[in-house]
Amino acid sequence: MTRTTLSRWILLAGLAFVFLYFGIDKFVHPKIWIGWMPDRMDGLLGIGNDRWLSLIGATEIAIGVMLLIPIRIVQKVGTALAVLHLLGILTQVGWNDIAVRDIGLLLMGAALWFLI
Repeated sequence: MTRTTLSRWILLAGLAFVFLYFGIDKFVHPKIWIGWMPDRMDGLLGIGNDRWLSLIGATEIAIGVMLLIPIRIVQKVGTALAVLHLLGILTQVGWNDIAVRDIGLLLMGAALWFLI
């Protein structure tokens, strides 16, 4: 295995772990996560915050799984979705420690995009 291949798999595993963990945690501890939902989401498209949270959690799990499937196009789409999802989050959180973490994850996803 080349260093580039190993680096790509480490990035994939790391990003997948984050998305899978946060996606699953939204179902295990929804009361913690519901506070992060923007107020304007409640009722948007006739969907309450609890359903939005489930949809976001399922999306994060799907992204995490896509990153681990060893098919190039699936990983490429998963990476693109991860980056877009993180961009969406960054428009909501303001400048704080969460944003710093998410910028790091976003840059990790961008690097991964070029490695796949």
